[in-house]
Amino acid sequence: MKNIKKVFTAALIFLIIVSVAGIIYVLQFKEETPDIQDTKKAAKQIIKKKAKPKERLKTTPGKTVPSRTVAIIIDDIGYDLNAARELLKIDADLTFAILPMLAHSREAAEMFHKARRETLLHLPMEPVSYPREKPGEGALFTDMNDEEIILQLKKNIASVPHISGVNNHMGSKFMLDEHKLALIFRELKKNKLFFVDSRTSPDSKTVSAAKSTGLKIAERQIFIDHQRDYKEIYGILVKVAKSDDRSPKIMIGHPYPETIRALKDATKVFKENGVSIVPVSEIIKRHRSENRS
Repeated sequence: MKNIKKVFTAALIFLIIVSVAGIIYVLQFKEETPDIQDTKKAAKQIIKKKAKPKERLKTTPGKTVPSRTVAIIIDDIGYDLNAARELLKIDADLTFAILPMLAHSREAAEMFHKARRETLLHLPMEPVSYPREKPGEGALFTDMNDEEIILQLKKNIASVPHISGVNNHMGSKFMLDEHKLALIFRELKKNKLFFVDSRTSPDSKTVSAAKSTGLKIAERQIFIDHQRDYKEIYGILVKVAKSDDRSPKIMIGHPYPETIRALKDATKVFKENGVSIVPVSEIIKRHRSENRS
């Protein structure tokens, strides 16, 4: 009987030891082997971490889109300061061409300089239609001798301070005289000024005169307000803003109420299409650097 008890006790102790060992083994296995759900969660986190760089690349805006630029010159400034003030309210880096010898020429130049806007001397020149159409005060004529031309040019430059360049007012006749243009261009170069041809004549000698003198030049591509009609002016501006042509453009307009209104509305379209309105000097600099490369 005692022997049976001893055997039973020994068996019970053995079973207890085996059970305890089994429990310990299971616990160890559980700790070392992650739960299937936890494994899935970990895998998802790894995938997300790896995917983040791709997501950032997808959402990087405009990385491969080249910038587009236009310059908009507003001619005939100097008559009306109210129009000049309205133009300054437009959220765009417009360029202003100021006529010499007018009542508000100097005042307008000072106002634009204070607002950090680029200004040009809008140089009056003889048109083919003279004397029916008169170019105004300070005009240069083809019957002037060299000394008279340079003297008048210097007076015009002095009457419009802070200018960075010059563009022609009228001048469809004067711009055909290469000798007189070269004379003007040499004087502009001395004053570190550039010239923008308003293209009032298709036979202008600007390019050849610039080559002989080494002056920096540019040419107008588009007149925006041949017709003083808001819809037409706005339509021209929007067409340029949405165009696939990525080459820089120089446009010219005037301080008409219709033009001012169209410019105010069109600046939003330019921004939406990634087109920057820049001072005309910036386009000239880009053009020169592209020609060198």
